[in-house]
Amino acid sequence: MPAAMPSAGSEARVPPTGVFWSAVKSLPLPSMRLLIVLLIGLLVALQYRLWVGAGSRADLYALQQGIAAQKVELERLRTRNQELQAEVEDLRSGEAALEERARDELGMIKGGEAFIQVIERTKAIPAAPDPPDTPQATPPPHAKKR
Repeated sequence: MPAAMPSAGSEARVPPTGVFWSAVKSLPLPSMRLLIVLLIGLLVALQYRLWVGAGSRADLYALQQGIAAQKVELERLRTRNQELQAEVEDLRSGEAALEERARDELGMIKGGEAFIQVIERTKAIPAAPDPPDTPQATPPPHAKKR
């Protein structure tokens, strides 16, 4: 079915009638071009700030990556703190942990125990190879044989 055509009495399109539109229409052609260039420049400036400037999407992404890295570091430090706290509690409550630490780190022994230290020998390092055969150096001229 064909589209209905507007009747002669009705208007197909009503142009905008506003103060701004009438001011733009009344501008000469060079002024219109200048206005368009200014508007495009404003748009570019706003887009630059959105994508590249301070507080941009790139800054937001970098901050989110920094937050994620800090969360990982925080979790690692929390785990380490829990391990250290458990070790402190173990040292406070029992003598076995204290004794083990004294033996391992300080080399202490109980009364009546004998201390035996085992020293493993390492294989001898081979001597440096002899330098290639060179003729005997002549003695310096001031050295005389008697």
